[in-house]
Amino acid sequence: MIAIVIVGSSFAFTSIQNEGLEVTYGVSADNPSSIELRLNKDFSVNYQDFSNPKQKIKVQGTYTLKNRKVQLTSQDASPSFHDKWKFSEEGTKASSRKGLAFYTLSKK
Repeated sequence: MIAIVIVGSSFAFTSIQNEGLEVTYGVSADNPSSIELRLNKDFSVNYQDFSNPKQKIKVQGTYTLKNRKVQLTSQDASPSFHDKWKFSEEGTKASSRKGLAFYTLSKK
């Protein structure tokens, strides 16, 4: 009985390592929009969207992860960008909607 209590209490105090993702999503290489979402283990993020050549978006910042959803936060005052993403069950696709613009990126 004492052994069960000791083993049970040892699991109660184990630390949970909370790491981010190390993954890159993007469009195909021949797509001129060059949309790319890169998530790093240290919860930093790099996002670029060149779909509008007059207003290229390049964002660096951090992200939060909850379930299969990611919220991006920019370090600076950047133009409006797709800052909410949802991952497919398998993790092979990331999708976002902002207004009438829908993006789906594939894992690279």
